[in-house]
Amino acid sequence: MTEHLHESSYKKEGLLLEIPEQEQYDRILEDPQPIDRWLDYLDVNIFDAGHIERILKEAFEEWYSYTVMIPSLNEALFSVWNRDNACLVSKGEILSPIEEAVTRAVDKGLTEIVQHQEHSGVAVNSEYEIYTIPLHSRKEKKLLGVICIGVLKKAAVKEVRDLLLSTKYHFQSCFYRRFEQFFLTDMLHIHKLSDNENRRRSILLQIVQRMQDKMDVQAVLEEVFDSVAFLFPAVGLTLYMSQDGVMNDPRVKPLYLHGDIHSVCVRAFTEERIISQPNAPHQYEIGIPFRGKQGTYGVFHIEAKEELVEDVDLKLITMMADTAGTAYENAKLHEQSGTLIQELRMIDELTKRLNQSLQLADIYEYAVHQLIRIFKAESCCILKLDPEDQLFHVMFSNIPSLKNEKFSLSGISGKVYRSGEPFILFDYENYTGPGSFFMDTTGSMSMMAVPLRISGKVEGTVLVAHQKKQFFSYNNFRFLDMLAVHIGLAATNATLHAEVERLATVDALTGLYVRHYVDRMIEERQNTDFCGALMVIDIDQFKQVNDRFGHQVGDTVLKQVGNIIRNAAGPNDLCARWGGEEIAIYLPQVSSLQSSSIAETIRQQVPKLTSPSITVSIGIGEWCWLDDQVSLESLFYRADMALYEAKNSGRDRIVIETKTKNR
Repeated sequence: MTEHLHESSYKKEGLLLEIPEQEQYDRILEDPQPIDRWLDYLDVNIFDAGHIERILKEAFEEWYSYTVMIPSLNEALFSVWNRDNACLVSKGEILSPIEEAVTRAVDKGLTEIVQHQEHSGVAVNSEYEIYTIPLHSRKEKKLLGVICIGVLKKAAVKEVRDLLLSTKYHFQSCFYRRFEQFFLTDMLHIHKLSDNENRRRSILLQIVQRMQDKMDVQAVLEEVFDSVAFLFPAVGLTLYMSQDGVMNDPRVKPLYLHGDIHSVCVRAFTEERIISQPNAPHQYEIGIPFRGKQGTYGVFHIEAKEELVEDVDLKLITMMADTAGTAYENAKLHEQSGTLIQELRMIDELTKRLNQSLQLADIYEYAVHQLIRIFKAESCCILKLDPEDQLFHVMFSNIPSLKNEKFSLSGISGKVYRSGEPFILFDYENYTGPGSFFMDTTGSMSMMAVPLRISGKVEGTVLVAHQKKQFFSYNNFRFLDMLAVHIGLAATNATLHAEVERLATVDALTGLYVRHYVDRMIEERQNTDFCGALMVIDIDQFKQVNDRFGHQVGDTVLKQVGNIIRNAAGPNDLCARWGGEEIAIYLPQVSSLQSSSIAETIRQQVPKLTSPSITVSIGIGEWCWLDDQVSLESLFYRADMALYEAKNSGRDRIVIETKTKNR
């Protein structure tokens, strides 16, 4: 019937009028009361074909209720048939002669009331006279159907044809009254749809205007919730988001795609279409995809009582959801641009502060505190693998109980270390993978773990955690991975600096300190200590070793002597290759007499542990804060004089240069 309204129609004084024919149309315009009679010219057309049978049935029921009250027809057989000789409805038995009569009336195209008798080729039942009454449209006289009436012969009256003609007109009146009611109902439905569409557009326009004024993701979603709550107060609305962590709004929840694959939300998200189904007795649930131009971000989940579902304008809510999706994307892009600027500033600030220090301990401590501040985390820990014991050592953590702790490679940190890939965990309670001592200790539910690369190689992990579930977002996850790169670069710089410093202060052959480093350390100690001793050790006849065995063997002997001296020295003593075959040990806060026992140990061990076996001469000098002159030069002079005496008096011996002798 919707198409019927659009066929040759125009709008006059708020009503839609069909134009049957030009002359009738002109007559309508000339009529002083056209509004009262316009339905008289309404007729069925090709677009009403699907509704004719239903109208025939309804008209038949009304017509029959009056016709059966006529005395001569109260025992008659009544039926109505369509143009395909199919009975639509009947009252009384359908005899085979009735079927044959209807077939004949349709096939022959009969246009009048016809009594079917024996001479017409129909075997008529002796009790009934059978009449077919064709029904035609008003205008084009097209066959709509056929009424068939079987009249009892004993009840027949002389004027039966006139009576049947009257019933025909009555049926046509019933038919067109039903048709007009149907037409008006359809027209009102169209007006209602039009009003609803106008209402949708008006509401949507207001919502769009409000959303365009908002560049905040949370504000966009709140606008949707508030609008739905205002328009449909009896409906429950929840947004299940597939990403971005947890928002403060309790109406926004995470969407778990690994759950029930038949759930409304999962199906609506994966199939990207509206899904509706009964949820519980007298309850209905609907899933509407929340999407924009770039993708689908979640699902709006609607719950309503079954009797209220029809009152929910799904088209309007869907349009609101699509509009919100676009506004959400715009707000997200605005938020991401702001976040990117902030991230760049944070990276710049973090990099500058990290590179201000070349001490690894300071770098790790500062990094932990900054990561907690940036991600609003409760706990953070930086781990580094020790190549000797193959365990993770805590470089720094804000959790005191984790200091000096060691972790095996079997947990989450080991997984990140081996794969070199970052890892995010939203709910540790329901996590079925490898456990985490860090998570158990801190009682955390959410965690981000990223690899720590030093000199381009994964050497540890950075862990950030919080006790709330779903606390960190994928944006946090991505940003932490970026920050870990800069932390690794700072650690690499500090490591390289430490290595360069070590190379600058350590002799490449013996592994002992170089002389200029020990000189500087002695001068610093002389400013703070009250005494100290310097032991200078010289390999006896070292030139003969080089000449006899070669310089390579001589280098080996130097290494062996260096190891002996290093093992004999204390943890605070400074061992250095003083030059050539001379090696020195500075013993802080120790007198020359106290250092003589260490010297004797060295003198005895050297011949036993060197190959070829050699001996050493040792000279010892000391300084005291009571000396008239305290300097590196005077201390070295005393030790060198003592060594000179030891070598001139037969070698393989120890000489202590006293301040008395020096004077």
